Amino acid sequence: MNQDQKYYYDPESCSFVEVEQTWKDSLAHYGQILGLAVILTGFAIWALDVYWVTTPQEQSLKIENQALERQLDQVSGRMSTLSAQLDTLAERDERLYRRLFQMEPISEDIRQVGVGGSDPYKAFDEMGEDASSLLKNTAQKLDKLERQMSLQGASYQELSEVAKNRRARLVQLPAIRPANGPIVSGYGMRQHPVLKVRKMHAGVDFLLRRGTPVMATGDGQVRRATRSPAYGNYVEISHPKAGYFTRYAHLSEIPDNIRRGVEVERGDTIGYSGNTGRSTGPHLHYEVHNQSGQTLDPMRFFVPDMTPEEYHELEKRTKQYQSRVASTGQEQSSGTGTSR
Repeated sequence: MNQDQKYYYDPESCSFVEVEQTWKDSLAHYGQILGLAVILTGFAIWALDVYWVTTPQEQSLKIENQALERQLDQVSGRMSTLSAQLDTLAERDERLYRRLFQMEPISEDIRQVGVGGSDPYKAFDEMGEDASSLLKNTAQKLDKLERQMSLQGASYQELSEVAKNRRARLVQLPAIRPANGPIVSGYGMRQHPVLKVRKMHAGVDFLLRRGTPVMATGDGQVRRATRSPAYGNYVEISHPKAGYFTRYAHLSEIPDNIRRGVEVERGDTIGYSGNTGRSTGPHLHYEVHNQSGQTLDPMRFFVPDMTPEEYHELEKRTKQYQSRVASTGQEQSSGTGTSR
């Protein structure tokens, strides 16, 4: 019996009868084989297209993604370098600038602000492992860099304000002599030359010829320019940012431009020495007071051997030096220079 041949049982003859195949049966049989072949071929083509064959557009996108990954990796490296530089600036801030200005250091808790809490990079987990790791690393570095820059900017702004206030205080400090002459009477108890009684001398006396210019010892504002029986013609200058006011007494003359509310600078002429008020001869009586009115020894404030003339000379040299530095900077920036 042929295994490929089909039979049916005939009960009348009690035997198996061979089934005769028609052309339709053959066509159906070969059609099934062809359909299965087409399905298998289509599946193979799909697999090749998905896993092995890429279109020009896909190839272009793949190249772009690789380039973006390389660029992102470079940016991450540059951010690491910038972060290290900011760490150096922060260390210099703590060890130098804040110590110099006697300021409290920035606590580590503040420096780490924004770190911790829920994962802000969770969205990257849905991407591939390499892309997710690269994007997370870059985002973390960027957040740290922004935090460092913001904190350091705020710190330098604070330092700038402190430096500005310190400078304002220094320029108002009564630091120079009001006139160039010998001190003939110091601060403290003494025998009063007119009253002939032992009395507190609240300032220092400079022996001067009548009409010698008297200078403001610090920047400030004129609070009085008047006359009294004891002081004669006198001027008071307030130095609020330094916390003092100064008094210049026994003047022969007060210039018309020196009056209440006028701003003066250190070294400005605010009067001329004389012999007005309770005085035995031409001289300048000079006092320093704190804001509550208590007198202080002026000798505590004088820069050693700094006369008004020397102060003006120092100021002149400083301005000349600053002008030379500015000129040199402009020449270097424009690529030109001078030879000597």
